[in-house]
Amino acid sequence: MWTRTLLVCACALLAGPFRGQYTLLDLPRESQHATVTQRLGITDITVDHSRPSVKGRTIWGDVVPYGQVWRAGANENTTITFAHDARVEGQAVPAGTYGLHMIPTPTTWTVILSKDHTAWGSFFYTPEKDAVRATVTPRPCPLTEQVTYTFTDVTDSTTTLVMRWEKLEVPVRLGVDVHGIILAGLDDQLRGLTAFGWEAWYEAAKYCQLEKIAPDRAMAWVDRSIALRPNFENRTLKADLLTEQGRTAEAEAIRQRMVAEATNGELNTYAYALLNQGKKAEAVKLFELNAKRHPDDPNVFDSLGEGYMTNGQPGAAIKSFKKSLSMYPPAGVKANSLKCLRRLGVDTSAWEAEKD
Repeated sequence: MWTRTLLVCACALLAGPFRGQYTLLDLPRESQHATVTQRLGITDITVDHSRPSVKGRTIWGDVVPYGQVWRAGANENTTITFAHDARVEGQAVPAGTYGLHMIPTPTTWTVILSKDHTAWGSFFYTPEKDAVRATVTPRPCPLTEQVTYTFTDVTDSTTTLVMRWEKLEVPVRLGVDVHGIILAGLDDQLRGLTAFGWEAWYEAAKYCQLEKIAPDRAMAWVDRSIALRPNFENRTLKADLLTEQGRTAEAEAIRQRMVAEATNGELNTYAYALLNQGKKAEAVKLFELNAKRHPDDPNVFDSLGEGYMTNGQPGAAIKSFKKSLSMYPPAGVKANSLKCLRRLGVDTSAWEAEKD
């Protein structure tokens, strides 16, 4: 008797509102499962859903009735997960996973994020568990056979989640506080194993400097990096931070010491950095200083030639490139000198005929 009752219940499930979908076993479903993820900063936003098809039916107002809560997909809850705190249509949402529901009407739609995300569809939805309710405006789109979620208009901190089905799409604006999340996370990261080396403190300070945030923390972090191991990178950053704070005398003192102690490669790299910043004359002076310090290095004269070229000194550039070529440079350096000479209108056939 008990066995017969179980069979009747199982048959009722398959013959009821879930017709065409296997529910008791892990078997293929008519509405296929899908996930889509977008990262903003370091925050992953993931929508997990099933994809019903149009199949020639009238969807809005019929298959999906107006004025009723819809699961925004098929089968179990459609869910949206935020790895960190976020904003949905301007409303704050704590990190976590939420059931995603929608209430369609012929004009505007209500988008709902529910704290209950483990139920089947929207059958057990209750307003008491709402985390967010927002009103959005749908718009026409090309025919889309299966429910499709995409992320559009992606910036460093915002995106629009778009649900498309049939000939309608529903946009939902999302955002995260990238800098706030990064700064909060850095405190934890700088208590780990990487904190014993200079690099992590330098990276944290450099991020703040590039993004123009938290200048006091950036200064403290670069000082910690220098205390662990002073080098060209972290001292350059310290000087840049001091300059940005108007402490130019302190910054210049650091730069002068850096130049005095710089290796061949460090001085060359610094000169190129100045060149990329548009400080051409200053860069040329450093290239010239490096050539004076290392007169037997063909790469130094190749770099000096590029400095002269960029600074509008073609005659001096040609002389430097020829000097580099006269020193039988490595293949890469030779190729660059020849390329630059050709750009300057110099016949390079004699050097090209030479064997490396």
